[in-house]
Amino acid sequence: MVSSEPDSDNETRQISTTYKTLAFHKILPRFTYGSTNYSPKRFGRLMESFFDRSYRFANPAELDSPPEGKTILITFDDGYQHLADYLPPLMEKYYFVPLIFIPTGCIGASNRWDYSNLFMDDPHLDRSTIKKLSSLGVIFGSHGHSHTAFTHLSERELTEELRVSKQTIEDITGREVAAISYPFGRYNNRVLEAVNQTGYRHGFTMSFPTEGDTLLTQGRIGIYGYDTLFTINQKLSGGRLYQLERWKARFANRLAGGTILLNRLTGRGKSTPAK
Repeated sequence: MVSSEPDSDNETRQISTTYKTLAFHKILPRFTYGSTNYSPKRFGRLMESFFDRSYRFANPAELDSPPEGKTILITFDDGYQHLADYLPPLMEKYYFVPLIFIPTGCIGASNRWDYSNLFMDDPHLDRSTIKKLSSLGVIFGSHGHSHTAFTHLSERELTEELRVSKQTIEDITGREVAAISYPFGRYNNRVLEAVNQTGYRHGFTMSFPTEGDTLLTQGRIGIYGYDTLFTINQKLSGGRLYQLERWKARFANRLAGGTILLNRLTGRGKSTPAK
């Protein structure tokens, strides 16, 4: 992944280092292929641990306001359908509002861009479920349209990915879409410029947060199936194993390059505008 400092004042404004963003994908209670599932039971234990350590949860509708104290933002990439079953009771119990990033070309369809669906299909949220979750307070952001790495797109393709995904979600929810998560965590200066011009104010990566993060390159702490409360605490607090966890996260993100390459070779993951 290439990261650089763009010219826009909006993009280069620093964000508070007290702001911690977690990136989840799946929260299914059953076995799944891959490493991105974190079961509802484990998710609940993690929320309890945050309460014990006096963390508060950020409201993604208020991202333009600076965080206060030890603040955690809960995000989900890919917008899987099962979130509609498991998130609402967790939200009610633990008093948090999630930010879900969805690839709009996959709305109501299977995760055909992900090779794990060759073994077990995982459908994405459909339009009616997105609307229902939005009515419960869930905030939705863009994850592109076709879940294609932005850095591999032409100028025209990139512009359409950003515009169509933003407009589609806004049409469904009736709310402004101000945030985007870069598919596979890939971005560069050209992508940041296009994101800014399309009207996004917040961009999220899969890199660990750093003091150099900007509003359009906000690092996140990925939560994977192999994580424990101990390793997650190391990621959050900068404990003695922090550098090891950072290396593991970098390695996990590098593995996503395999999916990108296979999709380019086979043409998988290509989508048409959602209807």
